[in-house]
Amino acid sequence: MKTLIKSSNEKTPLSQFTSPKRKVSENQLTTIRAKREELKALSAPLKELKECGEIESINEGLVSIYANQGHTTLKTLRQWNNEGLRVKKGEKALLLWGRPTASQNKELKEQQENDTQEKTDVLDFYPICFVFSNLQVHERTA
Repeated sequence: MKTLIKSSNEKTPLSQFTSPKRKVSENQLTTIRAKREELKALSAPLKELKECGEIESINEGLVSIYANQGHTTLKTLRQWNNEGLRVKKGEKALLLWGRPTASQNKELKEQQENDTQEKTDVLDFYPICFVFSNLQVHERTA
């Protein structure tokens, strides 16, 4: 059974970020953990806006923040490549929350049912989605 992040001091197990097809090094895992914490910090004020109904989702708030910076069209690396565009060298991905997998949904429901003394952040169940904007891509050169 996977262990979930209970606090920022605990480490997320490697299995949460890997699929059977892909191995992740400890260095990559450290980067992913840092990005997750960065995304949680960016999402914290948006949680309140979502709860009072000003935005429908935290991702909607994140997209709005990115749009204010000029990032109007957000797509994954694969989506840009399929359109014949390439991400500029050195560009850093923007972060959004992905959809939880079926196993993560099951764990979330179990955690809510158990309702232990330790409070688990719901965001720990969501994977990170790395996207790039229209400002970060260029035409493919032959």
